[in-house]
Amino acid sequence: MRQMETAPFLKADGLEDGYKVLADFNGTVLAGVQSKHGVHFVTWDWAYGHTGVCHGHYFMENYAGAKQDFAIRSGLIQKERLFTPEQMTEIYRCCADSVDGDFFELTGEQEKMIRSVQQQIEECVPDLDERIRQQEEALEQVAQQQTM
Repeated sequence: MRQMETAPFLKADGLEDGYKVLADFNGTVLAGVQSKHGVHFVTWDWAYGHTGVCHGHYFMENYAGAKQDFAIRSGLIQKERLFTPEQMTEIYRCCADSVDGDFFELTGEQEKMIRSVQQQIEECVPDLDERIRQQEEALEQVAQQQTM
């Protein structure tokens, strides 16, 4: 269970006590609160001259998701620079086709780069194998429907 003992408490009108500020930047705040079910994370926009918060995105115990949401909402990262798991799965499949197929010749350096992209995607998408399997099943169903 994560501990937040050193973080300052979040002071905002109408907000229950207990939320602690984990990050605050550019009008967005990342906070967490300890509960009997673990630490729950949330991002809010500051409102009313920093006396209140609004537009909460709640993440339960998903700290990684809350951090990413905070980074995007606060402008630290442009949303367009991030790929969804679905996009990364398709990129992975295209990389595999490029390396494993005989469509065109790759230099050793190109193949090394493509393999490193695949490794990076494998780390970012923990259920990659399942997603690929589902995509392949969907493609098979489409192919079967077209032949009927």
